Amino acid sequence: MANELVAYFQADISLYFTIRNRTQQIWSTVAGTFGAYSTVAFADYDVAGTEQGTASGVYAADFPSTIIPGVYSIIAYQQLGGAPAETDRVVAQGDFQWNGTAQMPLSDVVTSGQLSYFLPTKISYGTMVPNFPIYMKSSADHVTPFVSGVLSGQIMRDGGSFGPLQSGAFTNKGAGWYVCQALTSGDLLANTVSLLFTGVGVSGGTADPVPLALVLQKTSGVN
Repeated sequence: MANELVAYFQADISLYFTIRNRTQQIWSTVAGTFGAYSTVAFADYDVAGTEQGTASGVYAADFPSTIIPGVYSIIAYQQLGGAPAETDRVVAQGDFQWNGTAQMPLSDVVTSGQLSYFLPTKISYGTMVPNFPIYMKSSADHVTPFVSGVLSGQIMRDGGSFGPLQSGAFTNKGAGWYVCQALTSGDLLANTVSLLFTGVGVSGGTADPVPLALVLQKTSGVN
């Protein structure tokens, strides 16, 4: 990736960026690391911006690829002298969310307790999840939706033995989708949960097993 840092200002100036982490350490382009801010080292902190075109007023720079994922504070400066200085003019500032390879809102990243960043299902320690959805495919070709069958589910909690779900009722919603009546609070009273869903066709055939491994998210007040 390239040109992740962008600032908009007047054309034909010298512009650079600085990068700070959550503890307000500042990135040194010389050392290639974050460190404590120092006035005498200010000229080591600039990430030079390049104006796009000849007079666009749009300046871009590459975010250092060695910086780990996180949220960073970016300040853009107009360089007034021959080298970056504390007295340079601040022209823009804001937060920058970095996933390690590209700019990306960290809300898009799957976190503990989520199955997906798109319409996530939040899974919390000891909290019931009603109407838990499962998509099943026919084991005949591993592609065709499994549309007519009887499902069952098993669960393993914290590395123990597999056993049946406390609520093992499933409803066929069509197009390969089924809904488990609930993952109960007892099912989810664990730090880690492994689920295995299987299906047998009403008129023969089976579904591909669907395994899921979850790290449960503890909420306020849960020990």
